Amino acid sequence: MQHLVDITHVTLFLPGDARQIPVLHDITWSVLRGEHCALLGPNGSGKSTLLRLLRGELWPAQGHIRWHGPQGADESPLTGRAMTALVSPLQQAVYQRRAWDLTGRDLLLTAFDDTPLLYSQANSEQDDAAEAMAYKLQASGLLARQAAELSQGQLRLLLLGRALLRRPALLLLDECDDGLDPKHRRIFFTILEEYASHSTVIMCTHKPGQLPSWCAGRRYMHDGRLWKSGTTTQQATPPGNAGTVRALDNARRVTPADHSPLLELADVTVFINRKKVLDNITWSLHRGEHWRISGANGSGKSTLLRLLAGDEFVADGGRLLRFLTSQGGGTHSLEAVRRGIRLVSDLSQSLYGYDLNVLDMVCTGFDNSIGVYRCFSQHERGQARAALALLFPEYRPEALTRLEGESIRRLSTGQLRRLFLARSLMGDPEILLLDEPCSGLDSEVRTSYLNLVDNLADQSLSIVYVCHDEDDAPLCINREARMEGGRLRVVR
Repeated sequence: MQHLVDITHVTLFLPGDARQIPVLHDITWSVLRGEHCALLGPNGSGKSTLLRLLRGELWPAQGHIRWHGPQGADESPLTGRAMTALVSPLQQAVYQRRAWDLTGRDLLLTAFDDTPLLYSQANSEQDDAAEAMAYKLQASGLLARQAAELSQGQLRLLLLGRALLRRPALLLLDECDDGLDPKHRRIFFTILEEYASHSTVIMCTHKPGQLPSWCAGRRYMHDGRLWKSGTTTQQATPPGNAGTVRALDNARRVTPADHSPLLELADVTVFINRKKVLDNITWSLHRGEHWRISGANGSGKSTLLRLLAGDEFVADGGRLLRFLTSQGGGTHSLEAVRRGIRLVSDLSQSLYGYDLNVLDMVCTGFDNSIGVYRCFSQHERGQARAALALLFPEYRPEALTRLEGESIRRLSTGQLRRLFLARSLMGDPEILLLDEPCSGLDSEVRTSYLNLVDNLADQSLSIVYVCHDEDDAPLCINREARMEGGRLRVVR
Protein backbone atom coordinates (compact mmCIF):
# COMPACT_ATOMS: atom_id res chain seq x y z
CA MET A 1 0.00 0.00 0.00
CA GLN A 2 1.07 3.60 -0.57
CA HIS A 3 2.81 5.32 2.31
CA LEU A 4 1.38 8.70 3.40
CA VAL A 5 3.66 9.48 6.36
CA ASP A 6 6.69 7.69 7.79
CA ILE A 7 7.77 8.49 11.36
CA THR A 8 11.13 7.00 12.35
CA HIS A 9 12.44 6.99 15.94
CA VAL A 10 10.98 10.42 16.71
CA THR A 11 11.43 12.03 20.10
CA LEU A 12 9.78 15.41 20.61
CA PHE A 13 9.85 18.22 23.18
CA LEU A 14 7.22 20.93 23.29
CA PRO A 15 8.46 24.32 22.03
CA GLY A 16 9.93 26.53 24.75
CA ASP A 17 10.45 23.70 27.24
CA ALA A 18 13.85 24.56 28.73
CA ARG A 19 13.79 21.35 30.78
CA GLN A 20 13.79 19.25 27.58
CA ILE A 21 11.29 16.71 28.93
CA PRO A 22 10.18 14.45 26.03
CA VAL A 23 6.48 14.40 25.22
CA LEU A 24 6.88 11.73 22.54
CA HIS A 25 9.44 8.94 22.96
CA ASP A 26 11.01 7.01 20.07
CA ILE A 27 7.88 6.92 17.90
CA THR A 28 8.03 4.79 14.74
CA TRP A 29 4.91 4.49 12.56
CA SER A 30 4.11 4.23 8.87
CA VAL A 31 0.68 5.62 7.99
CA LEU A 32 -0.61 3.87 4.87
CA ARG A 33 -3.25 5.16 2.48
CA GLY A 34 -6.68 3.73 3.25
CA GLU A 35 -5.70 2.31 6.65
CA HIS A 36 -8.07 4.28 8.88
CA CYS A 37 -6.97 4.15 12.48
CA ALA A 38 -8.14 5.10 15.97
CA LEU A 39 -5.52 6.49 18.35
CA LEU A 40 -6.41 5.48 21.91
CA GLY A 41 -4.93 6.23 25.31
CA PRO A 42 -5.45 8.09 28.59
CA ASN A 43 -5.39 11.86 29.09
CA GLY A 44 -1.88 13.28 28.76
CA SER A 45 -0.49 10.24 26.94
CA GLY A 46 0.58 12.26 23.87
CA LYS A 47 -2.20 11.58 21.35
CA SER A 48 -2.89 15.21 20.46
CA THR A 49 0.85 15.93 20.22
CA LEU A 50 1.28 13.03 17.79
CA LEU A 51 -1.52 14.40 15.59
CA ARG A 52 0.17 17.81 15.57
CA LEU A 53 3.41 16.12 14.54
CA LEU A 54 1.60 14.38 11.64
CA ARG A 55 0.14 17.73 10.65
CA GLY A 56 3.55 19.41 10.55
CA GLU A 57 2.86 21.81 13.43
CA LEU A 58 5.61 20.33 15.63
CA TRP A 59 9.12 19.23 14.73
CA PRO A 60 11.08 16.28 16.17
CA ALA A 61 14.12 16.79 18.36
CA GLN A 62 15.39 13.39 17.24
CA GLY A 63 14.41 11.09 14.39
CA HIS A 64 12.66 11.87 11.12
CA ILE A 65 9.19 12.40 9.70
CA ARG A 66 8.56 12.20 5.96
CA TRP A 67 5.37 13.02 4.12
CA HIS A 68 4.75 11.36 0.75
CA GLY A 69 3.24 14.14 -1.34
CA PRO A 70 2.76 14.53 -5.10
CA GLN A 71 6.50 15.24 -5.52
CA GLY A 72 7.62 12.22 -3.51
CA ALA A 73 8.98 11.85 0.04
CA ASP A 74 9.64 15.18 1.73
CA GLU A 75 10.62 16.24 5.25
CA SER A 76 9.25 19.78 4.85
CA PRO A 77 6.35 20.54 7.24
CA LEU A 78 4.83 22.58 4.39
CA THR A 79 4.24 19.30 2.56
CA GLY A 80 2.65 17.90 5.71
CA ARG A 81 0.29 20.82 6.00
CA ALA A 82 -0.62 20.68 2.32
CA MET A 83 -1.76 17.06 2.49
CA THR A 84 -3.39 17.00 5.95
CA ALA A 85 -6.24 18.62 7.87
CA LEU A 86 -6.60 18.66 11.64
CA VAL A 87 -9.62 19.35 13.86
CA SER A 88 -8.83 19.55 17.58
CA PRO A 89 -9.92 21.20 20.84
CA LEU A 90 -6.78 23.35 20.65
CA GLN A 91 -7.76 24.64 17.19
CA GLN A 92 -11.26 25.42 18.43
CA ALA A 93 -9.87 27.23 21.50
CA VAL A 94 -7.80 29.50 19.24
CA TYR A 95 -10.93 30.64 17.38
CA GLN A 96 -12.78 31.21 20.63
CA ARG A 97 -9.94 33.11 22.29
CA ARG A 98 -9.19 35.40 19.37
CA ALA A 99 -12.84 36.02 18.38
CA TRP A 100 -11.93 36.90 14.81
CA ASP A 101 -14.42 38.85 12.73
CA LEU A 102 -15.57 36.17 10.29
CA THR A 103 -18.84 34.49 9.48
CA GLY A 104 -19.60 30.80 9.36
CA ARG A 105 -19.31 30.99 5.57
CA ASP A 106 -15.88 32.66 5.87
CA LEU A 107 -14.75 29.93 8.25
CA LEU A 108 -15.64 27.21 5.76
CA LEU A 109 -13.96 29.08 2.90
CA THR A 110 -10.65 29.29 4.78
CA ALA A 111 -10.33 25.58 3.97
CA PHE A 112 -9.20 26.28 0.40
CA ASP A 113 -6.09 28.28 1.40
CA ASP A 114 -5.61 26.40 4.69
CA THR A 115 -5.41 29.65 6.64
CA PRO A 116 -7.15 30.56 9.92
CA LEU A 117 -8.61 33.73 8.35
CA LEU A 118 -9.97 34.45 4.88
CA TYR A 119 -7.34 36.34 2.90
CA SER A 120 -8.60 35.94 -0.67
CA GLN A 121 -11.90 36.28 -2.49
CA ALA A 122 -13.59 32.92 -2.94
CA ASN A 123 -14.58 31.93 -6.48
CA SER A 124 -18.05 30.70 -7.32
CA GLU A 125 -16.99 27.05 -7.27
CA GLN A 126 -15.56 27.37 -3.75
CA ASP A 127 -18.61 29.28 -2.56
CA ASP A 128 -20.89 26.57 -3.96
CA ALA A 129 -18.80 23.88 -2.22
CA ALA A 130 -19.10 25.69 1.12
CA GLU A 131 -22.88 26.02 0.65
CA ALA A 132 -23.12 22.32 -0.20
CA MET A 133 -21.08 21.29 2.85
CA ALA A 134 -23.23 23.41 5.18
CA TYR A 135 -26.34 21.86 3.62
CA LYS A 136 -24.98 18.33 4.15
CA LEU A 137 -24.22 19.13 7.78
CA GLN A 138 -27.67 20.72 8.22
CA ALA A 139 -25.85 23.90 9.22
CA SER A 140 -26.94 26.31 6.46
CA GLY A 141 -28.35 28.63 9.12
CA LEU A 142 -24.83 29.14 10.50
CA LEU A 143 -23.33 30.58 7.31
CA ALA A 144 -24.36 34.18 8.04
CA ARG A 145 -23.67 33.97 11.80
CA GLN A 146 -20.52 35.45 13.32
CA ALA A 147 -18.15 32.67 14.35
CA ALA A 148 -17.68 34.31 17.78
CA GLU A 149 -21.43 33.92 18.43
CA LEU A 150 -21.57 30.18 17.72
CA SER A 151 -22.06 27.61 20.45
CA GLN A 152 -19.36 25.07 21.21
CA GLY A 153 -21.08 22.40 19.14
CA GLN A 154 -21.85 24.72 16.24
CA LEU A 155 -18.24 25.88 15.99
CA ARG A 156 -16.98 22.29 16.16
CA LEU A 157 -19.40 21.31 13.38
CA LEU A 158 -18.14 24.06 11.05
CA LEU A 159 -14.50 23.21 11.80
CA LEU A 160 -15.26 19.61 10.84
CA GLY A 161 -16.92 20.80 7.64
CA ARG A 162 -13.89 23.00 6.92
CA ALA A 163 -11.58 19.99 7.22
CA LEU A 164 -13.74 17.89 4.88
CA LEU A 165 -13.83 20.68 2.29
CA ARG A 166 -10.05 20.42 1.95
CA ARG A 167 -10.41 16.76 0.89
CA PRO A 168 -6.99 16.03 2.44
CA ALA A 169 -5.01 12.86 1.88
CA LEU A 170 -4.76 12.52 5.67
CA LEU A 171 -7.59 13.69 7.96
CA LEU A 172 -6.66 14.03 11.64
CA LEU A 173 -9.55 14.22 14.11
CA ASP A 174 -8.98 14.85 17.82
CA GLU A 175 -12.13 14.04 19.83
CA CYS A 176 -14.02 15.24 16.78
CA ASP A 177 -17.57 14.67 18.01
CA ASP A 178 -17.21 16.27 21.45
CA GLY A 179 -19.87 18.95 21.83
CA LEU A 180 -22.05 17.68 18.99
CA ASP A 181 -25.66 16.87 19.78
CA PRO A 182 -26.80 13.32 18.82
CA LYS A 183 -28.42 14.49 15.57
CA HIS A 184 -25.34 16.27 14.24
CA ARG A 185 -23.06 13.49 15.47
CA ARG A 186 -24.97 11.04 13.26
CA ILE A 187 -24.91 13.46 10.33
CA PHE A 188 -21.18 14.05 10.60
CA PHE A 189 -20.20 10.39 10.78
CA THR A 190 -22.44 9.61 7.79
CA ILE A 191 -20.69 12.30 5.74
CA LEU A 192 -17.27 11.25 7.06
CA GLU A 193 -17.82 7.73 5.72
CA GLU A 194 -18.32 9.21 2.24
CA TYR A 195 -15.03 11.13 2.47
CA ALA A 196 -13.14 8.13 3.89
CA SER A 197 -12.91 6.70 0.36
CA HIS A 198 -10.31 9.35 -0.57
CA SER A 199 -9.05 10.61 2.83
CA THR A 200 -7.24 8.37 5.28
CA VAL A 201 -8.64 9.08 8.76
CA ILE A 202 -6.79 8.99 12.06
CA MET A 203 -8.98 9.86 15.02
CA CYS A 204 -8.28 10.22 18.72
CA THR A 205 -11.17 9.23 20.93
CA HIS A 206 -11.94 8.26 24.51
CA LYS A 207 -15.09 6.43 23.42
CA PRO A 208 -13.96 3.52 21.22
CA GLY A 209 -17.46 2.06 21.35
CA GLN A 210 -18.66 4.95 19.14
CA LEU A 211 -16.03 4.42 16.43
CA PRO A 212 -17.43 3.65 12.97
CA SER A 213 -16.90 0.08 11.75
CA TRP A 214 -14.77 1.19 8.80
CA CYS A 215 -12.18 2.71 11.17
CA ALA A 216 -10.69 -0.67 12.04
CA GLY A 217 -7.05 0.10 12.88
CA ARG A 218 -5.88 0.69 16.44
CA ARG A 219 -2.81 2.29 17.95
CA TYR A 220 -2.37 2.91 21.66
CA MET A 221 -0.45 5.65 23.44
CA HIS A 222 0.83 5.68 27.00
CA ASP A 223 3.40 8.07 28.52
CA GLY A 224 4.35 9.39 25.08
CA ARG A 225 5.02 5.96 23.56
CA LEU A 226 3.13 4.30 20.72
CA TRP A 227 2.03 0.67 20.86
CA LYS A 228 0.28 -1.67 18.44
CA SER A 229 -1.72 -3.26 21.25
CA GLY A 230 -3.30 -1.92 24.41
CA THR A 231 -1.32 -1.69 27.63
CA THR A 232 -2.42 -2.39 31.16
CA THR A 233 -0.12 0.16 32.76
CA GLN A 234 -2.84 2.69 33.47
CA GLN A 235 -4.19 2.13 36.94
CA ALA A 236 -7.90 2.03 37.48
CA THR A 237 -9.40 4.97 39.26
CA PRO A 238 -10.68 4.24 42.78
CA PRO A 239 -14.49 4.02 42.87
CA GLY A 240 -15.58 7.17 44.63
CA ASN A 241 -13.73 9.64 46.76
CA ALA A 242 -15.96 10.06 49.77
CA GLY A 243 -14.16 11.57 52.71
CA THR A 244 -11.49 13.30 50.62
CA VAL A 245 -14.03 15.95 49.68
CA ARG A 246 -14.20 17.06 53.31
CA ALA A 247 -10.57 18.13 53.07
CA LEU A 248 -11.78 21.00 50.91
CA ASP A 249 -13.78 22.52 53.77
CA ASN A 250 -17.04 21.61 52.02
CA ALA A 251 -18.48 20.18 55.22
CA ARG A 252 -21.93 21.76 55.39
CA ARG A 253 -24.48 19.07 54.62
CA VAL A 254 -27.92 19.86 53.22
CA THR A 255 -30.83 17.70 54.31
CA PRO A 256 -33.29 16.57 51.61
CA ALA A 257 -36.08 18.51 53.36
CA ASP A 258 -34.34 21.85 52.86
CA HIS A 259 -36.00 23.32 49.72
CA SER A 260 -35.19 27.00 50.12
CA PRO A 261 -34.51 28.70 46.77
CA LEU A 262 -31.02 29.44 45.50
CA LEU A 263 -31.98 30.88 42.10
CA GLU A 264 -35.26 32.27 40.78
CA LEU A 265 -35.79 33.35 37.16
CA ALA A 266 -38.99 35.07 36.06
CA ASP A 267 -39.72 36.04 32.43
CA VAL A 268 -35.99 36.13 31.64
CA THR A 269 -34.87 37.07 28.13
CA VAL A 270 -31.23 37.47 27.10
CA PHE A 271 -29.90 39.18 23.98
CA ILE A 272 -26.36 38.73 22.66
CA ASN A 273 -25.33 41.18 19.91
CA ARG A 274 -29.02 42.10 19.55
CA LYS A 275 -29.98 38.49 18.91
CA LYS A 276 -32.47 36.89 21.31
CA VAL A 277 -30.78 33.78 22.71
CA LEU A 278 -32.94 33.07 25.78
CA ASP A 279 -36.66 33.67 25.52
CA ASN A 280 -38.98 34.31 28.47
CA ILE A 281 -37.60 31.70 30.88
CA THR A 282 -39.22 31.14 34.27
CA TRP A 283 -37.37 28.59 36.40
CA SER A 284 -35.97 28.07 39.90
CA LEU A 285 -33.26 26.05 41.61
CA HIS A 286 -33.85 24.90 45.18
CA ARG A 287 -31.51 23.33 47.71
CA GLY A 288 -31.29 19.59 47.21
CA GLU A 289 -32.04 19.86 43.48
CA HIS A 290 -29.49 18.85 40.86
CA TRP A 291 -30.48 19.65 37.29
CA ARG A 292 -29.47 18.24 33.95
CA ILE A 293 -30.07 20.58 31.01
CA SER A 294 -30.13 19.01 27.54
CA GLY A 295 -30.90 20.37 24.09
CA ALA A 296 -29.58 20.76 20.57
CA ASN A 297 -26.45 22.70 19.65
CA GLY A 298 -27.21 26.42 19.74
CA SER A 299 -30.42 26.06 21.76
CA GLY A 300 -29.13 28.31 24.57
CA LYS A 301 -27.81 25.89 27.21
CA SER A 302 -24.39 27.50 27.62
CA THR A 303 -25.91 30.98 27.59
CA LEU A 304 -28.20 29.97 30.46
CA LEU A 305 -25.22 28.83 32.52
CA ARG A 306 -23.31 32.03 31.76
CA LEU A 307 -26.36 34.03 32.86
CA LEU A 308 -26.54 32.15 36.16
CA ALA A 309 -22.81 32.75 36.68
CA GLY A 310 -23.13 36.49 36.09
CA ASP A 311 -21.49 36.56 32.65
CA GLU A 312 -24.70 37.54 30.80
CA PHE A 313 -27.47 39.90 31.84
CA VAL A 314 -31.27 39.87 31.86
CA ALA A 315 -33.14 42.16 29.46
CA ASP A 316 -35.65 44.67 30.85
CA GLY A 317 -38.85 43.05 32.06
CA GLY A 318 -37.21 39.90 33.46
CA ARG A 319 -35.93 39.10 36.92
CA LEU A 320 -33.10 36.92 38.23
CA LEU A 321 -32.72 36.56 42.00
CA ARG A 322 -29.88 34.74 43.73
CA PHE A 323 -29.99 33.64 47.40
CA LEU A 324 -26.53 32.54 48.55
CA THR A 325 -26.10 31.85 52.26
CA SER A 326 -22.34 32.23 52.13
CA GLN A 327 -22.76 35.71 50.61
CA GLY A 328 -25.32 36.95 53.13
CA GLY A 329 -28.57 35.82 51.48
CA GLY A 330 -30.05 37.89 48.65
CA THR A 331 -27.07 38.53 46.37
CA HIS A 332 -26.82 41.39 43.90
CA SER A 333 -23.16 42.30 43.44
CA LEU A 334 -21.21 40.57 40.70
CA GLU A 335 -18.33 39.92 43.11
CA ALA A 336 -20.61 37.97 45.46
CA VAL A 337 -22.17 36.06 42.55
CA ARG A 338 -18.75 35.01 41.26
CA ARG A 339 -17.72 33.82 44.71
CA GLY A 340 -20.87 31.76 45.32
CA ILE A 341 -21.52 30.36 41.82
CA ARG A 342 -18.84 28.67 39.72
CA LEU A 343 -18.94 27.78 36.03
CA VAL A 344 -16.75 25.15 34.34
CA SER A 345 -17.01 25.12 30.54
CA ASP A 346 -15.07 24.74 27.29
CA LEU A 347 -15.42 28.48 26.70
CA SER A 348 -14.11 29.58 30.10
CA GLN A 349 -11.23 27.15 29.67
CA SER A 350 -10.43 28.51 26.18
CA LEU A 351 -10.61 32.15 27.25
CA TYR A 352 -8.29 31.77 30.25
CA GLY A 353 -5.34 33.55 28.69
CA TYR A 354 -2.80 33.57 31.54
CA ASP A 355 0.14 31.18 31.53
CA LEU A 356 0.20 30.12 35.18
CA ASN A 357 1.53 27.08 36.92
CA VAL A 358 -1.02 24.51 38.03
CA LEU A 359 -1.04 25.33 41.76
CA ASP A 360 -1.46 29.08 41.18
CA MET A 361 -4.20 28.36 38.66
CA VAL A 362 -6.20 26.37 41.23
CA CYS A 363 -5.63 29.07 43.86
CA THR A 364 -7.19 31.73 41.60
CA GLY A 365 -10.45 29.95 42.35
CA PHE A 366 -10.58 31.52 45.82
CA ASP A 367 -11.32 34.90 44.22
CA ASN A 368 -12.61 33.45 40.92
CA SER A 369 -10.11 35.75 39.24
CA ILE A 370 -8.48 35.55 35.81
CA GLY A 371 -4.83 35.71 36.82
CA VAL A 372 -2.99 36.04 40.15
CA TYR A 373 -3.40 39.36 42.01
CA ARG A 374 -2.33 38.49 45.56
CA CYS A 375 -0.26 36.06 47.58
CA PHE A 376 -2.09 32.95 48.72
CA SER A 377 -1.80 31.70 52.29
CA GLN A 378 -0.34 28.33 53.21
CA HIS A 379 -3.84 27.22 54.21
CA GLU A 380 -5.19 28.16 50.78
CA ARG A 381 -2.34 26.39 49.04
CA GLY A 382 -3.04 23.35 51.19
CA GLN A 383 -6.67 23.35 50.07
CA ALA A 384 -5.56 23.68 46.45
CA ARG A 385 -3.20 20.71 46.85
CA ALA A 386 -6.06 18.68 48.37
CA ALA A 387 -8.21 19.51 45.34
CA LEU A 388 -5.46 18.42 42.97
CA ALA A 389 -5.11 15.11 44.83
CA LEU A 390 -8.86 14.69 44.56
CA LEU A 391 -8.99 15.37 40.81
CA PHE A 392 -5.82 13.43 39.93
CA PRO A 393 -6.16 10.32 42.12
CA GLU A 394 -3.93 8.22 39.85
CA TYR A 395 -0.93 10.52 40.48
CA ARG A 396 1.63 9.50 43.11
CA PRO A 397 2.74 12.25 45.58
CA GLU A 398 5.94 12.98 43.67
CA ALA A 399 4.00 13.23 40.39
CA LEU A 400 1.51 15.62 42.00
CA THR A 401 4.38 17.80 43.20
CA ARG A 402 5.72 17.98 39.65
CA LEU A 403 2.23 18.75 38.35
CA GLU A 404 1.88 21.72 40.74
CA GLY A 405 4.77 23.52 39.04
CA GLU A 406 3.77 22.63 35.47
CA SER A 407 2.55 25.35 33.12
CA ILE A 408 -1.16 24.95 32.34
CA ARG A 409 -0.25 25.46 28.66
CA ARG A 410 1.51 22.10 28.65
CA LEU A 411 -1.48 20.09 29.86
CA SER A 412 -3.80 18.06 27.68
CA THR A 413 -7.42 19.09 27.18
CA GLY A 414 -8.59 16.38 29.59
CA GLN A 415 -6.06 17.38 32.25
CA LEU A 416 -7.15 21.03 31.94
CA ARG A 417 -10.78 20.00 32.34
CA ARG A 418 -10.00 18.41 35.70
CA LEU A 419 -7.87 21.37 36.72
CA PHE A 420 -10.74 23.81 36.12
CA LEU A 421 -13.03 21.73 38.32
CA ALA A 422 -10.41 21.81 41.09
CA ARG A 423 -10.25 25.61 40.67
CA SER A 424 -14.04 25.91 40.89
CA LEU A 425 -14.12 24.17 44.28
CA MET A 426 -11.94 26.80 45.98
CA GLY A 427 -13.71 29.28 48.26
CA ASP A 428 -16.64 27.04 49.21
CA PRO A 429 -19.16 27.89 46.44
CA GLU A 430 -22.82 26.92 46.75
CA ILE A 431 -23.72 26.30 43.09
CA LEU A 432 -21.61 24.47 40.51
CA LEU A 433 -22.44 24.93 36.82
CA LEU A 434 -20.89 22.26 34.57
CA ASP A 435 -21.07 22.60 30.77
CA GLU A 436 -20.19 19.33 28.97
CA PRO A 437 -17.54 18.63 31.63
CA CYS A 438 -16.76 15.10 30.42
CA SER A 439 -15.63 16.10 26.93
CA GLY A 440 -11.99 15.15 26.51
CA LEU A 441 -11.90 12.81 29.53
CA ASP A 442 -10.82 9.20 29.18
CA SER A 443 -13.17 6.53 30.53
CA GLU A 444 -11.47 5.98 33.89
CA VAL A 445 -11.08 9.69 34.56
CA ARG A 446 -14.71 10.23 33.52
CA THR A 447 -15.85 7.68 36.11
CA SER A 448 -13.77 9.33 38.82
CA TYR A 449 -15.00 12.79 37.79
CA LEU A 450 -18.66 11.77 37.94
CA ASN A 451 -18.16 10.05 41.29
CA LEU A 452 -16.69 13.29 42.60
CA VAL A 453 -19.64 15.33 41.33
CA ASP A 454 -22.00 12.91 43.09
CA ASN A 455 -20.07 13.26 46.34
CA LEU A 456 -20.09 17.06 46.07
CA ALA A 457 -23.84 17.03 45.45
CA ASP A 458 -24.38 14.76 48.44
CA GLN A 459 -22.42 17.03 50.75
CA SER A 460 -22.91 20.63 49.79
CA LEU A 461 -23.11 21.83 46.22
CA SER A 462 -26.18 22.30 44.04
CA ILE A 463 -25.41 21.13 40.51
CA VAL A 464 -26.65 22.40 37.15
CA TYR A 465 -25.21 20.05 34.55
CA VAL A 466 -25.31 20.43 30.76
CA CYS A 467 -24.59 17.38 28.60
CA HIS A 468 -25.82 15.72 25.42
CA ASP A 469 -25.26 12.10 26.50
CA GLU A 470 -27.16 10.68 29.44
CA ASP A 471 -24.18 8.38 30.14
CA ASP A 472 -22.10 11.49 30.88
CA ALA A 473 -24.49 12.68 33.62
CA PRO A 474 -23.84 11.99 37.33
CA LEU A 475 -26.21 9.84 39.36
CA CYS A 476 -27.15 12.76 41.63
CA ILE A 477 -29.36 14.32 38.91
CA ASN A 478 -32.95 14.51 40.21
CA ARG A 479 -34.44 17.21 37.94
CA GLU A 480 -34.26 17.64 34.16
CA ALA A 481 -35.10 20.36 31.67
CA ARG A 482 -34.59 20.79 27.94
CA MET A 483 -33.64 23.91 26.00
CA GLU A 484 -35.52 24.32 22.73
CA GLY A 485 -34.90 27.45 20.67
CA GLY A 486 -34.02 29.58 23.70
CA ARG A 487 -36.95 28.34 25.82
CA LEU A 488 -36.61 26.06 28.83
CA ARG A 489 -39.03 23.14 29.19
CA VAL A 490 -39.01 21.24 32.48
CA VAL A 491 -39.06 17.48 31.89
CA ARG A 492 -39.14 16.28 35.50
